[in-house]
Amino acid sequence: MAAASATKRDRYEIRLGWLSSGFDNMEFLVISRAVDSANVPPQATVALAKQTFQMLKANKEPRIKAVYPFAGERAGVFIVEAKSGDELQEVIANLPLSGISTNEIHPLGTLDAVLKTIDIAEQRIAQMMPAGVR
Repeated sequence: MAAASATKRDRYEIRLGWLSSGFDNMEFLVISRAVDSANVPPQATVALAKQTFQMLKANKEPRIKAVYPFAGERAGVFIVEAKSGDELQEVIANLPLSGISTNEIHPLGTLDAVLKTIDIAEQRIAQMMPAGVR
């Protein structure tokens, strides 16, 4: 089953999160950091943080596959499985802390896709070499 999943993911390789209909879900790494806001009292910030982490611990959002808070920081990383950027945005917007945090988003690829890209790069380099140098 895992091999079949990797094969399906290879179809779209690492295309920076742009998916057209018909493809399976893609995984995104989201690095979330709290921001200081003069408009939000500390009590509200703490309450929003608690609600968010309780929600994540209870697995209330099945599209969030893993969560890792950063030790000693008001930040963390989570992996979201989504079909599109719009769906990813919906997941993030539904987190209580979303209004007072910033997010850095990275689409995740597969090792097979990276190896395929390296093979293509090697072929291009070989084609650029003069015939006698190879």
